[in-house]
Amino acid sequence: MIDYSPAKHWAKYVRALAIIESDEDEFKPGDGGRAFGLLQMHPDRYNDEVRYTAESALAQYAVNVGDTWTTAQIKICASYFERHVGVALMLIVMAWRLGVAAVFELGERDEEYWHRWQAAFERIT
Repeated sequence: MIDYSPAKHWAKYVRALAIIESDEDEFKPGDGGRAFGLLQMHPDRYNDEVRYTAESALAQYAVNVGDTWTTAQIKICASYFERHVGVALMLIVMAWRLGVAAVFELGERDEEYWHRWQAAFERIT
């Protein structure tokens, strides 16, 4: 059983992403080997999110040396949700898949991904 508690109040949101990204498989490779794990993060995305979290007021989600890869991804994803508070949840979820710039700057959308996330979220709440 995966412990989502490091995500604090974002635990169900993070878990819904994990369900649609990897079917909660902590070791799943994706995108031709460019993504890995529970939340299918690419190395560049992970590094950007870690850097942002460390340099902001989101220290409660900071990744520690002793964290497992899964815990680190959970914390980073929670930080991602936290820093986008005030933005429509649909856009936040879509930006996880498509990228922040793609959704917030270029206006790209993935309705199917949003609906899959909603269904996963409803199953766990």
